[in-house]
Amino acid sequence: MPRFATLFACLAFLAVATALFLTGCGTGSIHTAPLPSSRVKLTPNPPHIYIAPFDTSTGKWLVAREGADLINYKEDFQTNFVRQLETRLSKLAPTEQRWVNDLPDHGWLVAGEFVTVFQGSRALRTAVGGGMGQTTLQTNVYVYDLNVSKTQYVLAFRTGVPDSNGDTGAGSGSAPAGLSALGEPVSTGMGLGSGLKLDTTRTCREIAAVLAQYL
Repeated sequence: MPRFATLFACLAFLAVATALFLTGCGTGSIHTAPLPSSRVKLTPNPPHIYIAPFDTSTGKWLVAREGADLINYKEDFQTNFVRQLETRLSKLAPTEQRWVNDLPDHGWLVAGEFVTVFQGSRALRTAVGGGMGQTTLQTNVYVYDLNVSKTQYVLAFRTGVPDSNGDTGAGSGSAPAGLSALGEPVSTGMGLGSGLKLDTTRTCREIAAVLAQYL
């Protein structure tokens, strides 16, 4: 009987140790819970800004495509978006694309996901105007301070809400410092305009305007 109790205790210990090991050796996936509020602060003047490809596997893709056509469209959209974002953020600090499993210990990581990609109706935009048939591009953005953590974001915000004033200037209504709730979309002068290409430019400008406040 004592031998059975000892065996049981050893098995229980191994089970707990294995669970702790697996917890500590996660995949390092992004979009985890934010750091405690006392540490919600980006290290200023990062030596580099890294961009992870924005996730295309979720969200609403209303682009009149299915199957392989939709897959290819998402890949092209993602590539173009990240390329434009890299160009925009390079004005703040040296910027490059980087996968989340290959990150340095310093700098910022910008990652995110597409929430809504709606191509609208070109016919309505042309024939009717007044905002009819306009496109929609919304993203969730997650910013990591690699000096602190590679798996817990410090700042999160949503882009893609039209500015009621129709202003297209960069930073005209950026989130105030400390914003970390996805429930409060960031508006930096989306205007109405037309086409997802224009929306991509605006979204990249929104992201840069927010990050510029933390330099």
